[in-house]
Amino acid sequence: MVARFTTDQVDAAIKHAIDHGALDRASTIRYSAVFEASSMPPPQELHAGGEGDLVTTFMKAFHDRCIARGLPPLDSIVVHVAGLREGKPGIGYFTVNGQVDPFSERATAKAVLRSSTFWEKQQREVRIWGTRARQGYLESYIQ
Repeated sequence: MVARFTTDQVDAAIKHAIDHGALDRASTIRYSAVFEASSMPPPQELHAGGEGDLVTTFMKAFHDRCIARGLPPLDSIVVHVAGLREGKPGIGYFTVNGQVDPFSERATAKAVLRSSTFWEKQQREVRIWGTRARQGYLESYIQ
């Protein structure tokens, strides 16, 4: 699939995640807010319109761009705000990170533990990064 978004849009979403989540003690943020910050349609509309793959593609670009910019895994704080996955990242988050979706009914206990621990570790990395940034140690990353 050819991406229908730009690096600038991904960077705008990352800036939103930094300003409204990472710097606020790694508070979770809504997928829809991340997409709105990037001037993309809300994920719900994309899924309803048969473009769910675009949501995953965008979040993969978001993830990769964080790594390229030396940022923590900000995708770990982007979550659903309603439904069965309320307060949890989407399936794509785990796929992008090479993990089994721990919220799947088919996940084994071992996979649930591994994936949940991985997610918690990534959230902790964001929290530590946010604290260091607030204390002025990482000003160069906050643009």
